[in-house]
Amino acid sequence: MTMILTPFAKLILWFYEITGSYAIALVLFGLVVRMILFPVFLKGRKSMLAMSGLAEKQKVLQQKYMRDRQRYSIELQKLYEEEGVKPSGGCLWSFLPMPFLMLLYLVIRRPLTYLMGMSEDMFNSVSNLLYGEVLDYKNQQLQMAQDVFLNHDRITSAVPELSDMPMIDFSFLGANLSSTPHFMFWKQEDLLPAFVLFMIPVVSAVLNIVTTRVSTSVNAKITGASRTMDQNTKMTMFMMPLFSLWICFTLPAALGIYWIANSVFAILQEYMNIPFLRKHQKKLEEDKVKRREEEKERVKQEKKAQAEAKKKAAEEMRRIQMERKVNKSLAAASRVGMRTYARGRSYDPDRYPSYPYREIAEIVQEQEAQRERMMAEKAAGKGKKDAAMPPPPAAPADPAPVDTAPAEEEAIPAPLTTQELEAQALENIQAEQEEE
Repeated sequence: MTMILTPFAKLILWFYEITGSYAIALVLFGLVVRMILFPVFLKGRKSMLAMSGLAEKQKVLQQKYMRDRQRYSIELQKLYEEEGVKPSGGCLWSFLPMPFLMLLYLVIRRPLTYLMGMSEDMFNSVSNLLYGEVLDYKNQQLQMAQDVFLNHDRITSAVPELSDMPMIDFSFLGANLSSTPHFMFWKQEDLLPAFVLFMIPVVSAVLNIVTTRVSTSVNAKITGASRTMDQNTKMTMFMMPLFSLWICFTLPAALGIYWIANSVFAILQEYMNIPFLRKHQKKLEEDKVKRREEEKERVKQEKKAQAEAKKKAAEEMRRIQMERKVNKSLAAASRVGMRTYARGRSYDPDRYPSYPYREIAEIVQEQEAQRERMMAEKAAGKGKKDAAMPPPPAAPADPAPVDTAPAEEEAIPAPLTTQELEAQALENIQAEQEEE
């Protein structure tokens, strides 16, 4: 920690050597810190500027969703996303001086160590010389700081090692800045120094309020909106003065001087930020217009895609209807009973011809009739042949006996069995299909 605090102490001591005033040295230290953090503070102000531009819209949402806090939070977050605003951006940067305030407090709390270079042994010798007792080296340096200045010659003569010790006057307007202000200052013995110490926290709190007002005024001047405050700005306006009062009434008055200087520089910085904030506001407007154009283009593309999808769906429906009209005859052909497309949508009666069902008995009767018809035709043909033949020649006398037997009749085919008839019927059907 000493490595971090030593540069701060050297800077304050250098300012004191130049000005000869401990209060002015603290003011200049605050100025240096403000200049170093200027880019960071400017970034925070840009975030606060963006938030202030949404104050009226936020108020409208608050009135609209007064009874539905969850819906209000959702809509408010949606508004932040649409506007590209981070609600915590401005508040976080306003607390950035706190680390420097804490580091400065450590330096101010132990001025004999960090400003005057007094070791613990030297401190014990000086405290024993001034008060006849040894004070706490870590916690009681503020009580002895101004007394060391007033008794510098006596101390350097008693402790030669402190001959090069710098002489630092911690007084300001008669008040000791190493002491802590009292709220009931009228009860103190020295009324004027106590009143000066009392006014340091009061002035610090008032300047915090003025800083917030100036910031709101600058926002209104840049954005052209009314001087309304959003929720974060109102919270900052009430919290920072209270915090300033608590800091300045509980810590050494030197920190109050630093806090006052920080507020004054913040007010001046608000007016210095106007050109930068106007440029940033112009960029915000351009980005807003760009986002609106992109949103319009996105909506246009979505509508176009929806129209194309609708067109494709209509074309597909027309195609299906045309197929239904073309396949209407096929639907009728494929119907079995009440079931449309029972044989399938691609059923084609011409491709796969069907034949009427015939009973086996009917096929057998047809085969028997055909056989009888063939037998009758053969019998009729034989009778005609016998009538056309000439009579035989006369036999010679006493012919030798010849054994003659009547000619055998033509063989009549035996009737077919049922299995043979079914096989023959199937062969006839296949032959007809091949001929077709």
